[in-house]
Amino acid sequence: MKKKLSVLLAGVMAVMLFSACGKETNNETDADNAVEATSQEAGTTGEAAATENAAESAEFTTDFDNLETKTLGDVKAEDYVTLGEYNGITIEASRKEVTDADVDDYVNGLKTSNPPMVEVTGRAVEDGDTVNIDYVGKFADTLEAFDGGTASGADLVIGSNTYIDGFESGLIGTEIGQTVDLNLTFPADYQAENLAGKDVVFTVTVNSIKVAADEITDEWAASLGYADVTTLDELTKYALNDLTTQAEDEYNSTVENSAIQQIYDAASFEELPQELVNRYILQEKQMLDYQANLYSYFYGQSLSTADLLSYYMSSEGFAGTVDEYLTSLSKDMAQQYVMFQAIADEVGITVSDEDIDEYLKDAYDNAGSTSFDSYEDYKASLDLEVYREGLMADKVISFVVEHANVVAAE
Repeated sequence: MKKKLSVLLAGVMAVMLFSACGKETNNETDADNAVEATSQEAGTTGEAAATENAAESAEFTTDFDNLETKTLGDVKAEDYVTLGEYNGITIEASRKEVTDADVDDYVNGLKTSNPPMVEVTGRAVEDGDTVNIDYVGKFADTLEAFDGGTASGADLVIGSNTYIDGFESGLIGTEIGQTVDLNLTFPADYQAENLAGKDVVFTVTVNSIKVAADEITDEWAASLGYADVTTLDELTKYALNDLTTQAEDEYNSTVENSAIQQIYDAASFEELPQELVNRYILQEKQMLDYQANLYSYFYGQSLSTADLLSYYMSSEGFAGTVDEYLTSLSKDMAQQYVMFQAIADEVGITVSDEDIDEYLKDAYDNAGSTSFDSYEDYKASLDLEVYREGLMADKVISFVVEHANVVAAE
């Protein structure tokens, strides 16, 4: 089995987010979630996907717009799966014990990623400094400012490669209060077509220079923005609670995935209707489109869905085309949902319209800004069967886990 339920349901959530939310939503969190989901799938991250040594561009040949589909409601699940044992299975899993060393590592990690800063004076900008800058970007030929090229009070770590080549290195040696002109060129493949390959001038003023402090303080702990954290002691308690929650989540995930693996391995399947597989091909494709779009948006490097899938293929050692790999993943996905539906039918698990509405309403209310004028418009745009199937699978896994004998792993 190639895919776990946690990844499948992440796909359902990705569909929801991609349908409902614009760029003003907390897409940075969404991106992290998408990368995490695909990491479980392929053993890599979105950043690793776009290396200079990437494979040649891949392309789909499937006509996704004209695939005929069926839902689980259109078939009788028991006709396509023979279930094995699922009620009262034994699962091995252990909770991770959070130690003082883990807490120390957590706090030190925060210090590394968000270090306490102190201002320095009396010297010019050096590599590794955090500078606060004002800048205006202009086309070199007209000296007309271009959209998105102006900022005031922006913090930048010199050497982070956050800005285009030459911007950060061009500030090394600049004094506090000094203004310099940086003559630069945008990459030819830059995502904004109006800037790709263009010669530009950035007029930059250095307002201040900061470096990381050696010691952490209560003030630094309070500056991190965590609820009820104003001192280092409170930060330590926060770290312990967060790590404990993570350990519990990891334990629950292990239990659920182990349960899925066992009941899947114990089941046997008949050939599924191609129309049903097609349905999951479209769901997989939509999830991958979402992940590729997030990568392109946040990292400024165009990545097609087919290219993204080809990296997963390479990571898994799959020999074939992107279409064949997508079909393989989708067959696995279809088999799992048929299995879940068969269990649901046997034990009387159902998903009501009210269940779906409650789930979607909660998602809509917590989505931040969306592209829809109302919840009703949002709901009307969705394929509700995606959510009916996802919630059914969630209920089935809860049933299996609740009736399982969970023992400590040796």
